[in-house]
Amino acid sequence: MKKTDLSELTFCIPVRIDSEYRLRNLLAVLQFYSSRIRANYILMEADSEQRITGLPRIATLQYVYIHDENPIFHRTRYINRMLSMVRTRVAAVWDTDAVAPVPQLRKAYDNVLNGDSVMCYPYDGRFWGVSEYFSSAFCRTTDIRLLSRYTQPLYLMCGYYSVGGAFLVDVEEYRRCGWENEHFAGWGPEDAERYRRLLILGEQPLRIAGSLYHLYH
Repeated sequence: MKKTDLSELTFCIPVRIDSEYRLRNLLAVLQFYSSRIRANYILMEADSEQRITGLPRIATLQYVYIHDENPIFHRTRYINRMLSMVRTRVAAVWDTDAVAPVPQLRKAYDNVLNGDSVMCYPYDGRFWGVSEYFSSAFCRTTDIRLLSRYTQPLYLMCGYYSVGGAFLVDVEEYRRCGWENEHFAGWGPEDAERYRRLLILGEQPLRIAGSLYHLYH
């Protein structure tokens, strides 16, 4: 399989493994993208103990473990740590359970790399929750057609205009916009704040047509 060249892209994936499903999904997402694109990866696990095992062999993967006893996963803080480590122009801040088709990812990457926007979502706002049956099938095969082409009981995670799951940024321009707001601990509301803050700063985030898929956990 010929890989799509996204060499100026670094995936930033913050993670705390809270179930066997979360680890399964993470490994499948890494395998899916690393087998199809040329990119870089920073995986940061913050927990009371290391729980990630069986990582695929990816030459451009940097895995970082941080001992963290806090029961609240301070996601924004760890995203900022990863952004400070990025050495490419573009970063993709990615949930462990999110999957977007490669053509959509490529369009979002080109959008940011060409300076069309500081931030671009690789989907149009539809973030579909996938059943355990189809999530398991995707994790076994990494065939995204199982998510996008088969009739299945999908449901919208956050309405038709989700602002979570995955987004791409120009790292230095996003730094100028404040990076992640570490006043938010946990996860959820920071997605809306991030989007609204860029609007206030006059940096309209753009979207790519197509869906994002959330694997079951």
